[in-house]
Amino acid sequence: MTSPISGHPTTVDEYTDWNTRELARSSVTRRSMLKATIAGAGGVALAQFTLANSAFAAAGGTAGAAGVVISGRHLSFVQDRSGRPESAMAITAQLVSRTGVLPNRLRAHVEVGHTRGEYGHRYEADIVHLVGQYAIPGGPIGSQFYVKARIDGLRPNTVYHYRLRLSDGTVSGDAYFSTAPKYAVGRHYEVPPPFTFTAFADVGTNNAPTDPRYAWGQDPAAVTAAGGTWPRGVFDNNYYNPTDPIAGLNGTDPRPAVSLTNEMSSQRPVFTLLAGDICYADPSGTGLPADDSTALTTGAAPGKNLYNPYVWDVFLNQIESQAAFTPWMFATGNHDMEPLYGNTKAIGDSANHGYGGHEKRLDLPKNGPRGCPSVYRFVYGNVGVISVDANDLSAEIQTNTGYSKGAQLRWLEETLSEWRTNPVVAPTIDFVVAFFHHCAYSTTNNHASDGGVRDVLDPLFTKYQVDLVVQGHNHLLERTDPIKNGKPTRKAPDGSTVFPRTDGVTYLCVGSGGRPRYPFRPAPSAAAPAPAGVTPQGPQALAEGQRYRGYQPPGGANTTENNTENVLNSYVWSKDGTAVNASGYPAGTKVPETIEWSQVRYDDYAFIAVDVVPARPGRPTTFTIRTLADALPGSNEQLTEIDKVTLRRTAGENRIAGHHRP
Repeated sequence: MTSPISGHPTTVDEYTDWNTRELARSSVTRRSMLKATIAGAGGVALAQFTLANSAFAAAGGTAGAAGVVISGRHLSFVQDRSGRPESAMAITAQLVSRTGVLPNRLRAHVEVGHTRGEYGHRYEADIVHLVGQYAIPGGPIGSQFYVKARIDGLRPNTVYHYRLRLSDGTVSGDAYFSTAPKYAVGRHYEVPPPFTFTAFADVGTNNAPTDPRYAWGQDPAAVTAAGGTWPRGVFDNNYYNPTDPIAGLNGTDPRPAVSLTNEMSSQRPVFTLLAGDICYADPSGTGLPADDSTALTTGAAPGKNLYNPYVWDVFLNQIESQAAFTPWMFATGNHDMEPLYGNTKAIGDSANHGYGGHEKRLDLPKNGPRGCPSVYRFVYGNVGVISVDANDLSAEIQTNTGYSKGAQLRWLEETLSEWRTNPVVAPTIDFVVAFFHHCAYSTTNNHASDGGVRDVLDPLFTKYQVDLVVQGHNHLLERTDPIKNGKPTRKAPDGSTVFPRTDGVTYLCVGSGGRPRYPFRPAPSAAAPAPAGVTPQGPQALAEGQRYRGYQPPGGANTTENNTENVLNSYVWSKDGTAVNASGYPAGTKVPETIEWSQVRYDDYAFIAVDVVPARPGRPTTFTIRTLADALPGSNEQLTEIDKVTLRRTAGENRIAGHHRP
């Protein structure tokens, strides 16, 4: 399928092939690419270094002879003992120099010990160079370095201190992490201690690269005259609506992405899930070819994307104060398709999905299906977690739809079957969490529900009794009642206890991580029609509003907003009628639908904290989901709990009937 606007391909696979051919036709070699990178990177390298050096110093780093600093440290669980991260940890960080290049023969190590300042074990680390260029005049050139290490042989449920050391004498500050607890049943039974994890999505940054030479193809003097920075909202979150009660002109917190990241530390999470749309280096979110040559004035042309690889530097430094101490586990969203970096054939698949940059910047478990680097699983205590790539399933934004050729869904069903039917594994996993980007269930005005995601995942999640689904894409917070086979089974208002084994799956959109908020659906109109045959009357004819603990609609309940549980004016994306739209990517169509499953609705900034209390077999085990809002107006508090629901199971007794392949 090709775009009628640009004549260029419309899948990431085809985009990357096209770019490769164009580079070959222009005789652009890796050597000349690097020359171009260095020649044009003077201001970029200095801006990178200034940012990284500040973070390096603040974290207690000591500079060496080569003028290289270590920043953006972040942890990730790795596959170990069938996905249990109890004896290993991955550590990744960025290396930045003033010149944009590293000295020859520079080496890196990670030193690990049980006490700050006493590091008895040394692990070799790899230094990887991430470089990319598009064959578009004025298009971006990116050059970044990352150090990566896997630490093995660790003891379960143990605190370890670590630091990174370079061969020139550069040393990072001290950080620490805790390994996961061991959990087994039968003769060697061990009950894990209670723990908490956090989750959100659609985060971005409240800062953008500020050096004018970040603007590829622009005259630096002209950019400086225009203010010397990117306009608000090009590569940062700062296009908040002035009336936003949190991030607006008179709001309570102008930097919610930064605040939420820092506020998570108050919950002492053992890991954090980010359900896609990570930093918005690609603000267009379509996976189209990158072209920043007109970004300051007109935005990307149809069929192309804005893209700035150095937004990743800002993001990784933004999260370092948390991610250097707590593993951050990422799923991929539509703004994470970055075809600048092309193919990832090392995984063994020919698909080009735009995740080549993620594989070097991040370090996710490599236990998913071949060719799907952001699809993986891990188990912490009695909770199994699965990252799903919704870009492969989406009916709304189909740039990457179907790239795995069914491999992801086959792997997903095999994993769920093992966790719920295997007589050895199932008794150790009480709760199952899936997290991904595009919503199977949501009622926002901007994206609502994605039928491509819902149609394939809802039956699987119902069959294998998934407990919680964490979603993003819609920039707000919304929790459903429990759902089985597409239908709600019961009401679950704030404070409820849900029994997933019989009640079904709870879906929670937490795209409220900092990106400017989206509204819920408006009142039915020609632009937002209700489903055929539905005639809204009374409160149902009004805008579909919010519902959370303590919320008071303006003017009183149901006078200016529909504050009921029945939403007549939502919609779901369908693949029927797919066509290439004006932006240059294939998209589905909106189908109006009436729903009864939307329970909690909050359209500003929040994350969730999940408190898990494991138990001995046969005893109740609980999984409590708390929604924490940032700087809620009128609360005079930085964090306010606005919803809580508890999922309850019987520990060790959650195996379901089904065939397990040994």
